[in-house]
This record gives sequence, structure tokens and C-alpha cells, in this order.
Amino acid sequence: MIWVYRFFAALGLFVLVVLYVSLIGTAIFGLGGSILRTMGVDQIEMTFMPNTPIPRFLSIPVMLVVAFVLFTIAKYVKRAIEFLCIPFQ
Repeated sequence: MIWVYRFFAALGLFVLVVLYVSLIGTAIFGLGGSILRTMGVDQIEMTFMPNTPIPRFLSIPVMLVVAFVLFTIAKYVKRAIEFLCIPFQ
């Protein structure tokens, strides 16, 4: 019966690892994009809601808040990954 648990844990591990990597990547690329937007790159747009753009000078503080939330979620996803790795030890 342990093989059923290991099978579903392996599937869950794959999903959580992809989620963890994408959360970290999104936070890093978002911070880079907000810095570039503040420097004057016009191709990068940030909107809070449809038709509500974020002012250029607020792009770094807003992205810092979003990145903090993403990193916090990633921390808890990593804890779930560590919990799912227990049956494979």
C-alpha cells in the first residue's frame, strides 16, 4: 500500500517543484522588469486593474510587495515539498 502513497507523492512533488520554480522565477523577473520600467523602458507596462496603470515611480515598491508575497508562498510550497519527500528517504 505504500507504493500508492509514493506514486501520488511523486506526482505531487512534480507539481509542487514546478510551482516553486515558477514562483521564484516570477518574483525575480518581476523585480527586474520593474527596475527596467523605472529606468525608462516603455515596452513594460504594469496595470493594477484593467485600464488602471501603475505610475512609473511606484513600479518598484509595488513589485517589492508582490515579490514578498510570492517568496512567502514559495517558502510554504518548499515546506510541502520537504514533507512529501519523507516517504522517499
